[in-house]
Amino acid sequence: MSRALYFFRNIRTKQVLACPSPSVMSAVSYINTQITNPALRPTVIRPDHWTPLVVVSGFESEQAHADAFTLAAQPGHPLTPPTADEKRQHALLTRPNKRLAEMDMVERQVAQLARALVYMDAVGSRAVPSSAQEEKGSSQQKIKLFWEDDQWIGKVQDAGLSWPKWVEHDKLELKRGNVITNKELRHSAQ
Repeated sequence: MSRALYFFRNIRTKQVLACPSPSVMSAVSYINTQITNPALRPTVIRPDHWTPLVVVSGFESEQAHADAFTLAAQPGHPLTPPTADEKRQHALLTRPNKRLAEMDMVERQVAQLARALVYMDAVGSRAVPSSAQEEKGSSQQKIKLFWEDDQWIGKVQDAGLSWPKWVEHDKLELKRGNVITNKELRHSAQ
């Protein structure tokens, strides 16, 4: 059975939570490790405030799924380091605006996902263990990324990162803003 990772984006604060299951309510236990600043953590998770940002599907082994979640759920860094002017502008923000800017985790988590997949490619971690591939006599299993907004594919590439060859991209189909309707993802839940 294929496994998937789900990244949820808060529509108001732009915070991001990674979760190994399709329900944002199961991400509550990951808040403390993924949002390191206690002042920025949401006190309550309202499902209507969270929408899927990206779904990573196609992990055939439990170990590859766990490795990808561990790497991608870490607090990330921006795709490109902030310039001196951007740092100066951030320092001049008022306290509420600075807090909103610090809550925006979308770019950092997309960058962390890209870096995690590049790292998994570099160390040879695959979606399907190589021995299982040889038995099947097939090429390597592809990991599919289903994006809410596919502009991130190009932004990652513009920042100098390249997606591994075994990664494919597709559009995430949503109903009512947060219900995933892609046929491929209906059977990827654990």
